[in-house]
Amino acid sequence: MYIGAHVRASGGVWKAIANGVDLGCEAIQFFAGSPRTWKPRLYTERDAARFREARAASPIRFVLIHTIYLINLASTNEDFYEKSVTALVGAVAAAEQLDADAIVTHVGSHQGAGFAAGLERVQGALRRALDEVGDSRVRVLLENTAGAGGTMGVDFTELAAMIEAVDGDPRLGLCLDTAHLFEAGCDIRDRAGLDGALADLDAACGLDRLVCLHLNDSKTPLGSNRDRHENIGDGDLGLPAFAEIVNHPLFADLPGILEVPGVAGDGPDRDNVERLLALRAAR
Repeated sequence: MYIGAHVRASGGVWKAIANGVDLGCEAIQFFAGSPRTWKPRLYTERDAARFREARAASPIRFVLIHTIYLINLASTNEDFYEKSVTALVGAVAAAEQLDADAIVTHVGSHQGAGFAAGLERVQGALRRALDEVGDSRVRVLLENTAGAGGTMGVDFTELAAMIEAVDGDPRLGLCLDTAHLFEAGCDIRDRAGLDGALADLDAACGLDRLVCLHLNDSKTPLGSNRDRHENIGDGDLGLPAFAEIVNHPLFADLPGILEVPGVAGDGPDRDNVERLLALRAAR
């Protein structure tokens, strides 16, 4: 596995590369614009070219754009739903400009309507979005959730159902969040548990769908259904779990992206990157 982090991209999107390099990253993730506003962010060709040049001169091997937090592809509010589809398509367009490898999105919540009702809405949203992005090479990654508030994608069966709802479109992939997986009740604290989870993922979705991981420890216990990230080794998952994760052979060519609070509370930092690099080097 190669190690990365969510980084800032303010003051010029190309700065995301330098910010990642400063942390010792081999991969980066960032928001294209503010994560809490609807307006899609598109870049000038000059800024996009500067980003691509900076990446080419760096050790960054994978670039991931995270969609805005507001997206809910299962919403029954038509205005919210339309804005969510537009935001998803806009993220793909931004990724195309930058030659990013993929975008990752939270699918959203059925808000008490039940998974079946939410799935129908998600199916329509994904079909429209994939039609609009056409033959884009950018993968659209669905992220698993911790399970609070009717969120969609709490287990591999739900993720598989969303993929199958759009006829297994190959442009769809998965981003597996370690904290969410644990908080949803999947015990990955040792190799046997991790192997079991991967076997379940393979049976439901196929391991070829897995494009990247979010590497986060958990502030809350197994099965809590509460999405609370913690620094690596300081949570209920612990360092032994991450030693297995970063060295697992099935993850050898995948990026692992940190979304932790950071030692100083300022987000992913060099300290957390170095914790993971040390675990990788120890094997």
